[in-house]
Parts: sequence; structure tokens; C-alpha cells
Amino acid sequence: MIWDIELDKTCGMPLQSQIFQYYYQAITLGECVAGDMLPSIRMLAGKLQIARITVVLAYEKLISGGYIKSRPGIGYQVIFDRPIEMALQEIPYSIGPEPTGLIAAEVPGDLYNQPTAELYCRMSIPDPNAFPWSSWRKWNNAPSYLKEQLATRYHSPQGLLSLRQEIVRYLHLSRAINTQPENIIITNGTQEGLSLLTQLFVLNQARINLSRCHIVTESPCYSGAWHSFNYYGAQVTAVDVDEQGICVSRMPECSTQLCYVTPSHQYPLGSKLSLSRRKKLLLWAQRVGAYIIEDDYDAVFSWEEKPLPALKSMDSCDRVIYAGTFSKTLGPGIRLGYLVCPDSILESVQSMKALNNSGSNWLFQQFLAEFMHNQVFYTHLSKLSCVYEERQRLLHEGLLRLFPEGKIWGHAAGLHLTLITPLSVEFIQTLRQRCLRAGVRFDTLNEMANGSECLWQQMNNQSVILFGFGSLNLQQLQKVLTVIEQEMNSLRAEGVSINAVA
Repeated sequence: MIWDIELDKTCGMPLQSQIFQYYYQAITLGECVAGDMLPSIRMLAGKLQIARITVVLAYEKLISGGYIKSRPGIGYQVIFDRPIEMALQEIPYSIGPEPTGLIAAEVPGDLYNQPTAELYCRMSIPDPNAFPWSSWRKWNNAPSYLKEQLATRYHSPQGLLSLRQEIVRYLHLSRAINTQPENIIITNGTQEGLSLLTQLFVLNQARINLSRCHIVTESPCYSGAWHSFNYYGAQVTAVDVDEQGICVSRMPECSTQLCYVTPSHQYPLGSKLSLSRRKKLLLWAQRVGAYIIEDDYDAVFSWEEKPLPALKSMDSCDRVIYAGTFSKTLGPGIRLGYLVCPDSILESVQSMKALNNSGSNWLFQQFLAEFMHNQVFYTHLSKLSCVYEERQRLLHEGLLRLFPEGKIWGHAAGLHLTLITPLSVEFIQTLRQRCLRAGVRFDTLNEMANGSECLWQQMNNQSVILFGFGSLNLQQLQKVLTVIEQEMNSLRAEGVSINAVA
């Protein structure tokens, strides 16, 4: 057994790792027992026809793991004496009820897709180079006592105070929101914030009032919110959206616990909630006893001189729960977002966050706090804004040229544009398939359908095409427009009817 080892030099796994893995398994399974001697470095290297240093590195790893020891003048001896014991007999079979079956939750498929070769106009995805790697490497490579403490201690599940203080300043500068660090809870992205709030309000309503939690959403709605609300058993009412945002006049006048909106850049249609409707929405929340979740997922990138104030900045009655994220400014992979909570629910959200995961990534929090404190974050945002604005302008002008009969929603802010066109669903789907074959992908409302869009489709007979531009550079966006134009011309040349809706 000790000598019966073969190496695969084509599998990509380092040879020293293969040697370590072989003896590790042999020792832990009891095939090599305490007292057995391993081959000498010279003999094993000769047998395997490899460099001696490769064997040395593998043996050193076994030594550091406490599996073998080096005995000068004798060799390498196995000292691990606790092999895994196999069960002597199987557990007897007993007839009983089947384990409880679980219902799988729906997940937001419009956000996660397997990487593909096409130029994909994915929504809400930032530039692949958006993360400040040079700043991160410089910070991460510098050792410090603070980092040791962050990595080896539990901290407040609410999040690091240093980051919450920087977020307070950032919100005041960028969104005119005045808050305190005590009202901010750091989350693993917006999705965790939505999950925390859904759990709290649904469970509270069931335990205290013995009734279902009533939640109002936009139609269509972000899948991550829609699926969370429905999976936890809330009673969900969808209200349709137009060019001025959610139609507040159609909001239900009944007891409501939560209302979820994306007022600055409606997801996915892109419309902006008008100032008058913002005021009416806040008054409605007071009438029905609701809290409003304001998901401000990408409004930091605004393409107008005077953007409308955030709902939270207009909230004099403390009814708005503001949800922010760094997924669009740094990248979704860092999983950092935050909630700005009203005083009345702050303790409950803190407790639920502690029960869920005891806090978000501490090292990333501290890096971001210092990144913001040193003003580098704001320079980073300015550069990104310039890049995105140029891409948005190219895509906007190109779509208006290709679809003169359509309207572009969402051009005031954010990282995607929405084309509302009278062209038939059949024509758009044919065009989409042709573009896919040519290496370009865009999605329509049909691809991101989750159920929230049904009301909107009943009240609107137009097609919706969604174009994210954050992850594509100017050359790639130009290719997207070129391919769409070529395929549309081909369809017309073939006599395919556009079947425009009257």
C-alpha cells in the first residue's frame, strides 16, 4: 500500500498535492497505521521519476497536519492513530412516515444566468472592471492588527460602525437622506434585506394578528422581491406601472403592512415615480398603516441634472425603509448592501439579522469604509458614471433609430433601458432568436416573467424589450445595434410581417 502510488501528470492537479492526498487517505482510512514507515524522499522520487522537492513538500504538509513525523536517521513514520471506523452493521430498517417534503422557493432567474458566449445585454450588471482591484490589493496586502481582529472575532450583526458612518455621509451627499449610523444595518446585498423584512412582517402578522401579511408591489416587479413575498405566504397585491411609476390611485385602501417600490428607476420597466405620486404614496402609507420599502438599486447613476429626491428624504413620518446596495458600484460578488430602518422596527431587524448570519463580511466592510473615507470611492463613482453615461447615450440613440415607433423608458437613471414598442410579441421573439444565432442576446418581459407582470400585460398590449448596458463596452454595444439592424432588415426582406398592434 505504501508503495502502490501512481501520479497523473495530465490532470492539472499538482504532483505534491496528489502525493499528499494519497497518503492522507491511506492514513485516515487506516490502511497505513501508526508505526508504519513511508518511503524515503530519494526512493519515492526515484520510483515516481519526479524531483525530490516535490516529495519534500508533500511530506512537510503531512507533518504539519499531524499525520507523520520525521525521525532523524530513520525516516518518516506514521503517527496518526485515529482512523475512521466503519459501522460494523447497518441500522435496521423500520417502517415509518416519510420525512417532511419541502417546497422549493422560486429564485430570481432574471439576475443569475450561466455565462454564455453571446454579447448579453443583461440587466443590472455592472462593468466587469468596476471593482477597484488596485485599491483592494494595496489595502489587502498590508497587514494590520485591525484585520486580525476582524477575521478572528464576532462583531455587531448590524455592521461595522466605520462603514455605517460613511454610508450616512454618502446618503446625505447623494440622496439628501439624513439618518444616523444606528439606523443602518449592513446586509449581504439587497436580497438579504428583502428576505429579513419579509420574514419579520409575515411572521409578526401571523403571530400577533393571526392573519396573512398584506404586501403591495409594482407590476411588473423584481423577481427576488416577488418570490420572497409569495414563498413566505404573504397576500400580495400587484399595482400596474406607467411612465410615471406605480399608479398610486389604484393602490388598495385596506390594511397593508408593506409596499415594495423602485421609484428612481422602476425594475424592470425603468420609469421614474413622479414627484406628485411620491407625495401621494407617502400619504397612502399613513392611511393604511404600511411601511414602504424603497429599493434604490442603481439610482446612484443618474443622467439628469436635477434628480427627484429619494422617498426616504421626503418621509416625515418614518414610514420608509430605504434599501441600498454596492452591487452596482463595486460588483455583486462582494455581497454588501444596507437598510436604513425606522426607529420602530430597528431592534426587530437587528435581531433577525443576528439570527440569520451574525453579520456580513467584516473585511469587505472595513475596506469599503476606508475606501469611502479616503474619498477614493467618490472618484471611482465619477469615473464609472462617465463610462456608463457614454454607453447609455450610444444605446439610447441607436434604439430610437432602429425602433422609431417605440418609446424608451428608464433613460433618466440606472444601467438598463427599456424599449416599449407596438411591434408584435411574435415579431420580437423571432428577432430575438435571430440575434441569438448571431451572437447577441437581449431579453423581453417574457423571459423574466415571474407572475408579477400579468396585470401590466392585461392593461398594455405592447412588447417590452430590456437592454442592460453596464457590462458591455462601446464596441460591444455597437455590435449589438448592428446585429439587431441586420436581422430586422433580413426579416423585412423575407416578407415577415411586423404585425404592429393597432
